[in-house]
Amino acid sequence: MVRRIYHKKTSSFRKLPKYVLVAALIVVCGWGISKVRFGFNPDRLVENSMLQNQGFSTNVEEIVSREGIKAYYFEDHTNPIISISFLFKNAGGAFEERGQFGIANMTAALLTEGAGELDSRAFKDKLEENAIVMSFGADDDHFWGHLKTLKQNQRLAFSLLKAALTDPRFDRSEVRKVKKQLLLSLKQQRELPDSVLDLAWSAEIFGVHPYARNPIGRQVDIENLNADDLWRFVREHLNREDLIVGVAGDISRDDVKKMLDQVFGSLPEKGGQAFVGETASDFSPREINRKWPTVQNMATFTGKGVSREHPDFYPLYLANQIFAGQGLTSRVSLAAREDKGLTYGVYSYLLLKDKASLIKGGFSATPENFGKVRDIVTSEWVKMGREGVSAEELAQAKNYLIASYNLRFADLDTISAILVAMQEENLGIDFLEKRNAYVGAVTLDEVNAAAAKYFVPEGLVWVNLGTFNEFQGEE
Repeated sequence: MVRRIYHKKTSSFRKLPKYVLVAALIVVCGWGISKVRFGFNPDRLVENSMLQNQGFSTNVEEIVSREGIKAYYFEDHTNPIISISFLFKNAGGAFEERGQFGIANMTAALLTEGAGELDSRAFKDKLEENAIVMSFGADDDHFWGHLKTLKQNQRLAFSLLKAALTDPRFDRSEVRKVKKQLLLSLKQQRELPDSVLDLAWSAEIFGVHPYARNPIGRQVDIENLNADDLWRFVREHLNREDLIVGVAGDISRDDVKKMLDQVFGSLPEKGGQAFVGETASDFSPREINRKWPTVQNMATFTGKGVSREHPDFYPLYLANQIFAGQGLTSRVSLAAREDKGLTYGVYSYLLLKDKASLIKGGFSATPENFGKVRDIVTSEWVKMGREGVSAEELAQAKNYLIASYNLRFADLDTISAILVAMQEENLGIDFLEKRNAYVGAVTLDEVNAAAAKYFVPEGLVWVNLGTFNEFQGEE
């Protein structure tokens, strides 16, 4: 029998973490966070693409500078624009030291609040006047950055980026301002249903693992952090050994090499060592309902997934696409939205972290419809595991993913971010050319074997938020 645990609203979130929009804090010029995510998001794919079975035909090159700094490079002269994405591995929130929870996000928010001789106002004026977009941020695993500039302003843009990375000011007034923003975000976090649910979900799934920390940080730590702490973080984590770079746009190979040395060449060669172990999530079936006064009840469901290098990745990717990853045409959405009109939609995706691989999904519905949608999702989950998919469903999912694949490359920012993801996830420099073949090669037997392996009723965890009639306790 599935355990259902009910929690009343509480104001204590010290151990809860993850996926909250710290965005507003990390806005730099411009997730107001124009956050660039390094990864692939199947939810953004568009159906009925005219591209059919075309692949990504342009080669990606590896550039190595004189100082030995590497980058994946995509040359495009359609518009006079250059996009650079980069990250520093193992510099995200999960790697923060005790007593300094929140330092990665604080550092990211401050890197464009003045550098070198330019104070915050002067630095931002330079960016704005020259149409330069610069942003920084941190997730659980990594510290990332992004720069976009017109070709004609590349020298200034590269100079400003170097200053932000190697000579940030961390002026007291700006540190105080960002602290206030972070503390305000912590307060707002307790009042926003999405944030409350995300925090509760992280605590339930990750337990004592660092992924279960609050992504904004901890109030006492934020209040105590100072410029010396921030400088130490920069020196230890923003280093060449942990650097991954992707460059796309109207820039020559020679200029890429020069840029790599100019911007990143003076960073420390190595940084401090940090280690975070694998998660040990418990996927025994249970349902946690956190009481909260919302108009719509909100749900998340989670099962065990696989890493990208695992042989089950593409079969499971396709199975999930059919289950609830294909927008309004997925099995669950058709059953809950189209047939019965119980919810606006149900989603699921493969959540890939360095130390955890999950299937995560969710939906929202009115309190009177919530249980019905939950039962439909559970029923379809069990059906997927027991019966698998049909040849027709698999063919439709493949066509959808293959035909729409090139639509991901509509802008240079997405391309430069994908170039970073290819290196971070060890996909190979020819991945963009081969990806559609990987999808096309998956067999029906492989998909159904993966469905039977991962869509199991004894491995589904629910964490929900809203108004529930049941008594608090455990069944």
